[in-house]
Amino acid sequence: MTDQDPRSPRDNGVDTSADRDRIDRFEAAYNRIDREMQRLLNNAREGHRRGFASSVRQVCSERRHFGRHLDFLLEAGELRNALVHNRFGHSEYIAVPTAATVTQLERIDEELRKPVQLRALAAREVVTVSIDDRVGHVLALVRDKGFVRFPVTRDGRIVALLTASGVLRWVASHDIEACAVSVDGAVPRAPAGALDEPGPTRGGEGERIICTIAGVRVGEVLARDHRRDEFAIVPRDATADAALSRWTHNPRLEAIIVTENGKPDEKPLGIATATDLIKLLDAR
Repeated sequence: MTDQDPRSPRDNGVDTSADRDRIDRFEAAYNRIDREMQRLLNNAREGHRRGFASSVRQVCSERRHFGRHLDFLLEAGELRNALVHNRFGHSEYIAVPTAATVTQLERIDEELRKPVQLRALAAREVVTVSIDDRVGHVLALVRDKGFVRFPVTRDGRIVALLTASGVLRWVASHDIEACAVSVDGAVPRAPAGALDEPGPTRGGEGERIICTIAGVRVGEVLARDHRRDEFAIVPRDATADAALSRWTHNPRLEAIIVTENGKPDEKPLGIATATDLIKLLDAR
């Protein structure tokens, strides 16, 4: 992280202009990061100031993706203390940060002060379903649009999250063995190769089962889905990192739903999983 050459001009009490520039940029980025962390943690409002290392640990614990910078920032804090407290005169320093270190600290400063917001997700189409809609409508959306997660509304208010996995959990919650066994007690098998290629639609027991499933209300499916409430509603101006941190507190979350002000009676503007948010953050 530092240049420490025993033959450097610094040993003679002289810093090169390049050294001085790197030190100035390093200290400026460090100070901006420190001020922003104090603001994020409301330290100024509470009338006290955390140490840099304490602030770094707190912010990294609250911002899951930003936490990848923890070790680097702690080392940067130690280097800053060495620069400030262990210098000789006005122009001689015990160490000088490398160009790569300064560049990395400036990138972290930019990431912290200008975080990725969830507005980018608002461009994605979100399809809601009513609690009184039929499962057939949901299955058609899965087939035609490839959606697998649907905010569920009742009287214009988001009350649950229905997923393709939730529909499967609902199916599996029934007595599958009883449904699969025929009159003579044998489990029916499809002819060899029957499932390899799509063929003409045929009637029969399978069609009747699908028609029965398609006619079930979404509300009935949710009643048996123990993960129907595993979602969070966040405001449009929230940061992607703050939204990702929801999974730190609740790893079972299926998705976050983005609305204008983070209220359940507002229209969904976006929906995302943890994987979606990580991709969004990595793309900055």
